[in-house]
Amino acid sequence: MTEAAPSPTSKPATASSRGRPAGATRKGLETRVRIIKGAREALEEGGMEALTTRRIAASAGVKLATLHYYFDSKESLLLAVLEDLIADMEVAYRHDVALPEEPEDRVEALIRASWRYIQRTRDKQIAQTELTLYALRTKGSEWLAARQYNAYIDFYGHLVFEDDTDEELRRIGRAVARQMLIGIDGIILQSYALQDLSASNDDIEALIIAMRGYFRRLMAEHGKAS
Repeated sequence: MTEAAPSPTSKPATASSRGRPAGATRKGLETRVRIIKGAREALEEGGMEALTTRRIAASAGVKLATLHYYFDSKESLLLAVLEDLIADMEVAYRHDVALPEEPEDRVEALIRASWRYIQRTRDKQIAQTELTLYALRTKGSEWLAARQYNAYIDFYGHLVFEDDTDEELRRIGRAVARQMLIGIDGIILQSYALQDLSASNDDIEALIIAMRGYFRRLMAEHGKAS
């Protein structure tokens, strides 16, 4: 991983592109966690421009050689950061609300939990948007943007149908998740740009109504096909 230019790669996340294994020692695991935390802090505080190896190493309290040992490219580190962000999001959602039994009610609960989380984590939301744009702008790194959004879709889709062993229900969960993300992403940017909380709250209510209707339509089609 170099300061001047990110390492372009067109490969999907493999063992090497995800970063070298931390090893079995506690010290190794703790070092990897510190590096990821340092990268997250740099990204959230200063955006992609602040995500330099020197700043990350200083924040993590490690030498540059150690940083390069654990993460051999910028993309491998960003993937680890992405996975860490999603893990935090899942913990926050689980603690925020007990999801209802009915999947349609879960859709509403997830949107509301998402909106509460978004309002608490402005810097994190902007950082995730910057990560997406970086991946799309950087030749060979497009796979990172695809991985990012597939991870979000899987996250929401699984929470709609926690028991998603049924392939068709899994497809419905992912379809609902995609539409939820379209709405939520738009509301995030509009909310931060216009700084009109009342309007954003109205947008969330409109998204809930739309997603309930979309969910019912998909389930009705599923019932007819069964």
